[in-house]
Amino acid sequence: MPLGPSFETIVRPSVVPDIRPPATPKVVPFSDPGQGFAVINGNPAKQLNLTTTTSVSVSRSQGSEVERRYDTVRIYQVDQNGNVNKDNFVDIQVANRLKKKTAQGTETTYYRPADLSDNVESLRTNDIKTTAG
Repeated sequence: MPLGPSFETIVRPSVVPDIRPPATPKVVPFSDPGQGFAVINGNPAKQLNLTTTTSVSVSRSQGSEVERRYDTVRIYQVDQNGNVNKDNFVDIQVANRLKKKTAQGTETTYYRPADLSDNVESLRTNDIKTTAG
């Protein structure tokens, strides 16, 4: 009875099998040029005649805009502490008056001036844009 490890486990190291990946298989050329393509068989093709009908209808119960008066303002960035950053801004157009014409020919005018605050600067006022309506 051996008391410790055997002589074979101490002197002879274990042999690890070869861990290289297997070689890639060689590609065999097709013997038939049509090999590898799907063939779909079925009834012969016939023409389908489809009729299409399109109808479009537009109704403007709210009326259409015929004139817009607007102010061009510059809005500056405001940080979380309320400080205005004059280096970062956007210029936008703010409508201050709209004229709408209904289908019956009546005109309605909506008016609201642009709100100005610490970070809003007025660049141009009362520019008018008209549309055919």
